[in-house]
Parts: sequence; C-alpha cells; structure tokens
Amino acid sequence: MGAAWVELGLDRRLGFVSQKTEFRFGTVEMTGITIRAATVGDAVSIGALNAEVQGLHAAALPDLFKSPDAVGLAATAPGLIADQRNLVLLAEIGAEAAGYAYAEFIRRSETPHRHAEDIVYLHHLAVSGACRRRGVGTALMAALRARAEERGVTRIALDVWTFNDSARVFFRRQGFMPYNERLWNR
Repeated sequence: MGAAWVELGLDRRLGFVSQKTEFRFGTVEMTGITIRAATVGDAVSIGALNAEVQGLHAAALPDLFKSPDAVGLAATAPGLIADQRNLVLLAEIGAEAAGYAYAEFIRRSETPHRHAEDIVYLHHLAVSGACRRRGVGTALMAALRARAEERGVTRIALDVWTFNDSARVFFRRQGFMPYNERLWNR
C-alpha cells in the first residue's frame, strides 16, 4: 500500500484565506468550547487524545507507525509543553478534554535560495471521536491563528497524510491549500 502526504499552508498575506476568523483566546461562547494553554497536568489527556490519531495512522501504515501507547505519548507531553518554541493548546467541553493542538514557532534563516521567514508549524491536531463535528477543531485553529498573529506570524503550515481524508477536508475548509508534495517509492 502506498502513501504520501501533502504539505498544506496558509498565509494571509497571499490571500489563502477567504475570511478572517475573529477569536478571543478563552471561551468560544457559541459552542461552549474552552481553549487554553495546556499545562503539564494535561499530559494524560493529551496522550489519550493523541492515541486516537496514532491508532488511525498505525492502521493505515503499520510498518511506519507504532500502535498507540497513551502512557508513552503522555510522557512526551511535558517536554513539548515546556519548550518555549511550542504552543500546546487544550480544548475542553465542560470538564472533558475534547482536543488539542501542538504547534511550533519556527524561524527560517535566509539562504541564497530563500528569504527568511517565520512560520507556525502545526505538528498535531487531535479531536476526540466523541467531540468531532462540534467545532472543536475549528476553535483550536482559531486560537492557533490568534496566537500566531499576536507574534506577527502570518504563515501556518502542516502535513496531512493522503489516507486521512477527513483531515484533508477539514484543513481545506480552514483555508489551507497544498504547496508542496512529497513522494516515496514504497
């Protein structure tokens, strides 16, 4: 079984987004979703949320992705949260962890071939299966955009595997479009 992934990007300066999303960091009143910065105390919740996505990846590409291990995944969360380059957001509905986003602020230096740039790279976006289609992913993306804009960063990039149709559709609806394609010889 072959697979590839497509890198998607969003840059307000280039007009990739059709409308500006207004979001105040905190509670999204219309949906009852709270988005906040994750703390080390959220590691178990983040591990459990990540395990759902890891399971999807392991089922699609078992020779590449390991089976989910929520405890092992939770053990990595404190390091991600503590790293000042990273932004880890937790979405909650009531007292329930509904989703999380893990992104990294990256400064790419100028080279002879490229201009310098600041980007936010979204490594993970996970929403609990029980909370999907309730605006959690959209709220996390709005919070990520708001945090990026606070730091003057207009470009957000991410990878999405070609087997993950729901993620591909979601990110396109969020205004992302392909800008690079990676291929392999499986």
